[in-house]
Amino acid sequence: MASDIDRYSNVVELSPTGCLLLEDGIIRRANTEAIETMGIPSGRLLGVPLRELLVPEFESACDDLVADAGAELQVEPVRLARGLAPLELAARKLDGELVLVNVRSMANEHYYSAIAGGALTHDLVTGFPNHYHVLSQLEHRMSSQKSKSVALLCLWIDDLPELADTHGKRAVQRIVKEVGTRIQSRLRSPDMVGRFDATGFLVLMNSDAPPKQLTEIADRLRGEVSFPVEIDRDLVSFTASVVVGSIVGQNPSVERVLALLEAAAHRAAQSGGNRVDVLAI
Repeated sequence: MASDIDRYSNVVELSPTGCLLLEDGIIRRANTEAIETMGIPSGRLLGVPLRELLVPEFESACDDLVADAGAELQVEPVRLARGLAPLELAARKLDGELVLVNVRSMANEHYYSAIAGGALTHDLVTGFPNHYHVLSQLEHRMSSQKSKSVALLCLWIDDLPELADTHGKRAVQRIVKEVGTRIQSRLRSPDMVGRFDATGFLVLMNSDAPPKQLTEIADRLRGEVSFPVEIDRDLVSFTASVVVGSIVGQNPSVERVLALLEAAAHRAAQSGGNRVDVLAI
């Protein structure tokens, strides 16, 4: 079996993510990424059963993962006994009793999940509330007695698919994250920004500002977030489109608001983007 372990050692070392090689559930090889992710020195990691590194409530899940690793499986959340670091494990059966386990940190997801009250409700690229959470917050604000007026601002990054084709997925994620940060930096504390879809953000504001004032805010924001983003020493330029609307003394359904926003996004795309519209709710 030692020769089989040695044969797969290169697979472990060359893996771009955290990787462990198990024999009968015992860790025989670990790459640098796995050691850093788990926060355990290699001397205290090798030769130890993986299940012993987990809190007791996940030991049986770990046993099942290792035993049933005929295809890629995942167990989440898994927490280490040392430091209670949340991890995601994915296992694949190799020869004999050898199992290859990929290790990924879920610290960021769990952090945002805890903020949101226990559910994974935040977008992984930006860290902002995701589509479902921001819409649930919209529904809450529209129905709340304390929130008589709700203003909406939805901003889309124009031509994002074309930017992905030209600069790659990583560049697009960088642009999306930077635009989200720029929006958030210009909001007041009661306002909330969330990821509306793959190209856009939805901002919820407690405001009864008239359409003219909302349009001025939207046009200013559109210009402020559209500065080029530096990626690999190149400046990538883009434009944005914004639609604003005010819900005052009304009680439309979230479905209607969603349909209106999607229609506005379609109109902006059809016209070439880089525009501001007012939403008639």
